[in-house]
Formats: sequence, C-alpha cells, structure tokens
Amino acid sequence: MEDWKQDQKILLYIPISKSINIMKKHLILTAGLAFTSFGQNIKSQSILDEYKKFDINGSSSEVMYAIENDFRQSPNKDFVILKSNEQLKYPLKNERQVQDYIASFNTSLEVAKKDIQMNELIWKAENEIRKYGVNVLSNYALALPSKHITNFLVPAIQRGHELYVDREFQLKLEKNDAKVDQMIVDLTNILYTKGIDLTTANDEAAFNNLFELAHKRIPALGKEEYGVFNKELTKRAYDFIKTNRSDINLLKVKVDNYRKTVKEFDLKLTEFQKNITEEVTTELNNVGESIIKLNKNQNEIFETLDGIQQRITDNNVRIKQLEHEMNGLQNNIGLLKSKQDEHSVLIAQNSFQIDILSGYTFQNLNTNQKIDALAKGHFDNVFQPGEKEKLLKELNEIKTKETIISVASGVEQYSSAIYGGLVNSGILKGEDAVKVGKFMSVVSIVSGAARVYAGDVSGLTSIVSGIGGFSGKPKPSAEMQMLQKMMNFMNERFNRIDENLRRIDSKIDALSETTLDMYKTMSLSFQFSFDQMDRIIWKTDILNKKATMLLFQDYEKCRELTDAWDRIDVKLNTYADYQKYFIQETQQCLQSLSNLPNNNFYFTVATNRYLKDEKEIEYEIKEIYNPTKELFTLYYDKDINNATFSLMFPFNMSSDANKPYYLLSNIASQEIPDQTKALDDLYNFDMINEFVDFSMRLSNYFLIKGGNVNFAPLKLIDYLRDSNKSINNDLVQRRFLKLNDITRSAIAQQSLLAGHLLLDPIYNSLFGYSTDLKTNNLAIKVLNNNKLLATNFSTYLINNNIDMSDRQKVETLMKNALSDEKALADLNSLIGINDILFVVDKNKDKLYLSFERNNQKIKLPVADFNSLFDNKMINTDATYSLSQTQQNINSKLIDLKLPKNFDGKHKNIFKYYYMGDQ
Repeated sequence: MEDWKQDQKILLYIPISKSINIMKKHLILTAGLAFTSFGQNIKSQSILDEYKKFDINGSSSEVMYAIENDFRQSPNKDFVILKSNEQLKYPLKNERQVQDYIASFNTSLEVAKKDIQMNELIWKAENEIRKYGVNVLSNYALALPSKHITNFLVPAIQRGHELYVDREFQLKLEKNDAKVDQMIVDLTNILYTKGIDLTTANDEAAFNNLFELAHKRIPALGKEEYGVFNKELTKRAYDFIKTNRSDINLLKVKVDNYRKTVKEFDLKLTEFQKNITEEVTTELNNVGESIIKLNKNQNEIFETLDGIQQRITDNNVRIKQLEHEMNGLQNNIGLLKSKQDEHSVLIAQNSFQIDILSGYTFQNLNTNQKIDALAKGHFDNVFQPGEKEKLLKELNEIKTKETIISVASGVEQYSSAIYGGLVNSGILKGEDAVKVGKFMSVVSIVSGAARVYAGDVSGLTSIVSGIGGFSGKPKPSAEMQMLQKMMNFMNERFNRIDENLRRIDSKIDALSETTLDMYKTMSLSFQFSFDQMDRIIWKTDILNKKATMLLFQDYEKCRELTDAWDRIDVKLNTYADYQKYFIQETQQCLQSLSNLPNNNFYFTVATNRYLKDEKEIEYEIKEIYNPTKELFTLYYDKDINNATFSLMFPFNMSSDANKPYYLLSNIASQEIPDQTKALDDLYNFDMINEFVDFSMRLSNYFLIKGGNVNFAPLKLIDYLRDSNKSINNDLVQRRFLKLNDITRSAIAQQSLLAGHLLLDPIYNSLFGYSTDLKTNNLAIKVLNNNKLLATNFSTYLINNNIDMSDRQKVETLMKNALSDEKALADLNSLIGINDILFVVDKNKDKLYLSFERNNQKIKLPVADFNSLFDNKMINTDATYSLSQTQQNINSKLIDLKLPKNFDGKHKNIFKYYYMGDQ
C-alpha cells in the first residue's frame, strides 16, 4: 500500500496527458515487483546460489548497499545463514585478522584513488598543492569517497569493540592468576573424572571441542550472561594446560564426593564470574558516563557553532538586502557609501566567522590565531565591543573543552601499544578523556581508516557511534551485548550518542554550503562595487536557462524527474527502489545523460547559438576572456601545456598565485597531459555543475541495466548473474572521466580570469622595464578590462611594497584617505615603489591604485582591507562550485574503482562482510 501511495505521489507531478499510460505502467511494474522483488522471493535457493557466484568486480558500494538492503528486509534467515557460513571461512576474531582485513581495504582504496588520476603526476601534484591551496578546495580533497564505502569497515569496527571487551576480561583474569589457575586445575580434574582428558587436545580447536563438554557438567558455564568470561576462561585454560601439561597430575574425584565437588565448584565459579563480569560492566558504564560528558561538551560546542552559523545566515540576509538597495543608489553617493560600508563590515564578519567554523571542523580546535587577532584589536573595525567579547568567550570555550573530537584526534596519532603516550604527553588531560581514549585506542586499528574515509577527525567517532548500529541479525555476540548495555546506559542518561555525533557530518555539509555561498557573496560584492555586476560571474538565468533548456530535448526531463523526486523525498535505498522509480522521465533523462558528455560544445558558451549574441556574454568573451587568454599564451608560449595544467590548481594567496606552475615544474617526472584545448572556448560552469549532479544521482541506473537501450534496470537475480557488469562499470567510469576533464578545464578558465599564473609575469612586464610593447599593451588592456584580475594584482602590489605589519595604522590610513588629503599622502608615503599612488574616485568614493605605462593610465581597484591584509586572491564563485563538483566526481570514480582492486583472497570476503553482521 505504501508503494502505491508513493506511485500516486509521483503521478501528481507528471503531466496529465501522460498519467494514464504511466499509471498502467506502474500497475504492471508494481504487480511485477510483488512477484519478483527479492523480499518476496528470498526463499528461492536460486537467488542465493546466484549471490554466491556474484562477482562484485563491476559493482559499486552504492549498488551493493542497495542489494544488501533488499536482502536484509526479508524475514527469511537463509541469507543471514549464508553470510554467517561464509564468514566462518575468514573470521575476524583477533587483531591480526582485523588488521589484515583493514590493510586489504586500505590498499584497494589507495589503488582506486590513484587510478582516477590522469597519471602519477596529478597524484603527486594534488598532494603537494593541497598544502598551499585554497582552504575550501584542500578540505574537499579529503572528502568522503562514498557515503556507503564506510560500510565495508563495519565488521572491523565491530570486531574492534569486541576485542576491547575481551581484553578487559583478560586483564581481570590476569589480576587473579592464582585463583584462575586453581579453577582450571579443579575443572580439569572434574572432567577427567567423567572420562574427558583436556590434556590430550593438541590444538585449540580440539581443546575447545572438549571444553564444550564442561558446559554439561558445570551449570555456571552454561549461563549466557557470563558468555565473555567463559570464552576467556577457555582461552586461559588452553594456554595453561599447553604450558603446564607435563606438570599436571590428573586426579579423579571419588564418586561419592563428585556431586558435592561439582556443586561447590559451580558456586565458586558463579561468584567469580559474577564479580568479574560486574567489574567489567561497571567499567564499561564508566566509559559510557565519560562519553556522555565528552559528548555533552561536544554538543555545547555545536550549539556555539550553531549560534555563529546563525549569525552568518542573518548577515547573509542583510547582505542580500543591502545589495538590492545599493542597486538603485548609483546617483546618491553618500547613502550608497553608507550601505557599502555596512555591506563590507558584514562580509568581513562572515569571513572571520566562517574561518572559525572551518578551523574547528578541519583543523581540530585551531582557534588560537582567531583569539590572538581579536585580542590584539585587529578586527575592532568589524565587531562591536560586545560582539568581540562574545566571540572571545565562545572561542575560549571551544579551545578548552575536552570533547569526543579532541580525544579522537589524539588517539588517531597513537597505536594501542603506546597508549600511555597519550596521557604522558598531555594530549589526554581529563579523567573522562583518558577513559574514552583508552577505549578508542584499543580499537585504533580501525581509527586511521575511519578518519580517512570521513575526511576529518569526526570520522574517528564512528568507533563510539558505531556501537548503536549493531543491533543483531543474527544474535549479537556476548561482547556486543555488553557494549549494547553500555549504549543503553548512555541512552538512559543522554540522547542517542550516535545521533548526536552525526551532527558532525551535518556541520561539514553546512560549512561547505556556507563557505561556498560566502565566496559567491564576496565575488558579487566585488562586482557590484566596481560596476561588474553582470560580468566575471554571469547571471544564472542567462547561462543556465538558455544554455540548458534548449540544448537537448530530453535534458529537461532530468529537472522534471529530480524535482518530483525531491518533492516526495525519493531515496534509492534498495535495489527494488531503482525498479520502482524507473518511469518514462527516468528513461528520457538517462538518454540525455548518456549522450551529452560526448559533445563538449554543449557545455561551452561562445559556440552556443543561444548565448553568443547576448551582450554581456559577448563583452565578457571579447573584452575580458580572450585578451586574458592571449596574454597568458604570450607569457607561457614555450610551456603553454604545463602552464594551462597548472591553472587547474587555484591558490588562496596572491603571493602564491604562481606556485602551481613552479611545483609542477619540479614534480614533472612524467609528460604533462595535453591541456592545450582547455582554454579554447569558455565553459558554462553552471551547466557542468547541474549536469554532474544529475549524473551522480542517476548513475547507478547505468550500472544495473542489461543490454537494453532504454536503460531499464535488470531484475535482481538477473543482475547477480549479469556478465556485463564490468562493461557497464567501465562505461560509467569513462563518462565521469570525461566530465572530470571538462570540470578541470572549467576550473582552469576561472583561475585564468582571476589572474592565477599572471600576477608575477605582469609585474615583471610593467615594473621590470620590458621592451616588449605588444605584451605590455595587452597587459594594460587586461588590467583595465578584467577588474577581478586587476583587484588581485593590486593586492599583490600592495603586499609586495607596503609594510603591513602594523595593521591598525595601514587600515586607519586607508579608511581616512577617502576623505582626508593628509591621510592619503601618508598612505602613499608607505609605498616602496616610485610611481604607484593611491587615488580616490570621488564619484564612487572608492580607493584605487594608479600608475602609468606606455602613456596609458592604469587604475586598479583595491580590495576590502581584510582580503588585502590576508593577501587573499578573489576567485569567482565558479571556482569553488566547480571544485566541489570535481571532488564529487572523484568520489564516484573511487566508488566505481574500489571493488575492482580487492585482491583475490579478499574479494568474496568483502562481499559477505559488507554491512557487517546486521
């Protein structure tokens, strides 16, 4: 019935003329699913047989996740039994086995990561450039490869938790050596009396089989609540007998004393089991209490960050309102200046506060710089005294509180073997931090992996939050039951820990959106201030509507489809979902996604007949983009390919704008990929981003289709036996590699517009007494037309020629210079180069940097002071959105590559362990 309701909802958003046919199709499809879906047919042995033969090589973690969810939804236990039997062939019972499992996973992931690079050069270059590059880009470079990949680690994390419980019991038994040894001797004699000689077992498996008989003789050993103790006692007994076999004198208890002896031993063992188990349970609860406290601190910090983020959001609302108001004030300079001043202050506030969010999320409580800057008064012109004190208080609280993240990031640096170093070095300070650190360090064999896959220290908290996820199908182990009791204890005292920890992921998502929106706002602010509102970043309504709606007949179906899915919150969680939501619009959209990447010109601007006659675009291409590109080719004529490739790695600081070129020159041990065509025609970045979003969302349809031309997904059993999986996988990879090339080229073009790799050469041309008139004149034209590049060049000049160490002095002079001739003169006296002067445009009430070359006047806009002082490049918002798109593509490619790289030993093992034992 729920499925039918969903289908009805879908039909509400389909044109009426199509609804009858679609309804018929859905009725047939729903009826078919009722018969063929795995939930109804799991009893079929043929499906299990096909799953045994299923080769994960051509699949992906997302498709496997969907298949597993279909299997797990069935009440039938056949699949659970199948997985359990297969897992017995490769158990994860000890640290060595868990480490082997993780090592194989890590190796496969590293190979998959490297496979997606065009060659080894890109791999080396990206790793090196991340050290210096734009912050938001380097953060995305560590992004989660796939939202489902971490499910491969579930069994390792679970086994790690169980090892922790086992170790706690081992420690307790070791503290009672003499008592335990005597119990083992007594138990050996009791069993020997009944004809069971434990000393005859030559290996652990045989010993365990003999020891099982003890459960029938000693009632205490059969009690489930002491399962972990009994398991550890069995291990201890084997080791004891193996070591002392020659010294053990077996004794038979007299028949008339046997029952009394067994009863006394049972009472003694029961009391001992109870005491040890209660001790471990108490310690687990203590760890739970500490996790509660640390997580409470974490939540308080989150609430603080939520407050900061809300202030950013409120500022953004006001910023947009100011931009709307300023648009009609060009003739009222006084009021316009007032609005612009407020606008600049809000931009600066948001930039500072976003840095706080980014510093916490990605740099582990790195708040010292922000505290120092506020304390020294560097931002007194941005924040009112009350605002400043509030921020300082918040930052100090963030800095000093021990939280789950701060503990996790410390544990990640150490193995369990040197856990003491955490305490001795002072990384773990408080009692709660030490307890939780010990808990995490014992399972630190998975912690490094967990961090890598989550992209920041929060990934490590899967060790804690994972406890709540092992609910048990089949019945959880005794260790996991104890850990679940700990989880229940925490839940009684606090809201679900795992749910609260998931807020970290939402923080990262929100930060990404906030940061990207912030950069876009800063870029738009720059454009407005310097009469470039419709340039540099082109209007979405021109670029997107005209460039995409008319490009390909079926492309609009992707919008119709995804909009309808969003309205009814469609999630493709099971394999059956892909069949359920495959309708005509899905097919038409897939057809478009399949065709478009093969034709680059669909994604470009100048050659597109719907765009080329637009005035703004014509000006942008002829007067800004083409001259900038021509200047670039003149400077890098002998190494244009290497230089173009370097543009794909934009930087944050104007002083570093040429670093990609120098780094690649040093790293270049292999031939640079051919990038000469990357700058030919300007890309429509908005369409690229949208197209990749559609492709990401629907790409699994390409993986699970058969030889059909309509992209209809195969039935589950047919997919399991399908031999085209690898072919489909390769085709999808090629499609995303093509999109990756297009995206990289678009990033290069946006970097070019911002002036990356051009600041040094322009400086050398215009201030190095160059006699190349053609190049010099072109550089002057570019500076006068391309206001974005000109602003970055003025930032470059000012930071190279003015001592900025006294921030307040320079800032005060720049502010007062707009209305005070003496302040302007004092400001110009700071310049270390003879013919550069600050000038004020009275009409705009703006500060510019001015000089003459070749009898031509050059007027460079001066950036806002905070950007200027930080020496920041102003990049287009497209740079950031395209970089996020590139990381999404990389994640998808890693997901597609990963299963192909599992070695032969582990390929099927991963298949049966995926999603753990749930």
